[in-house]
Amino acid sequence: MSFLSPLDMLTVSGNEQEVIRCLVRRPNLTVGEIAKFTKIPIEKLETLLKEMVQKSSLVQSDDSRFKVEYGSSKKQNRNGTNLLDSLFGQ
Repeated sequence: MSFLSPLDMLTVSGNEQEVIRCLVRRPNLTVGEIAKFTKIPIEKLETLLKEMVQKSSLVQSDDSRFKVEYGSSKKQNRNGTNLLDSLFGQ
């Protein structure tokens, strides 16, 4: 499982950013619900979501709902700076 970091957001396309922002605000949405909020046509969105799942940018559940796994898979160090830790993988 890959987690989305703040630096990853700099490398994704505009439509991918729209999808990620939508799912961060409203996790576990269907394709139709994502299309409604992002205004991306369903045909284009289905292709985009498949690509994003393959790249591990999104997670698809068994009932065809999508969510973003963001942050770090490592436990955050309480003494460190969370922003710097997430940016540099500490």
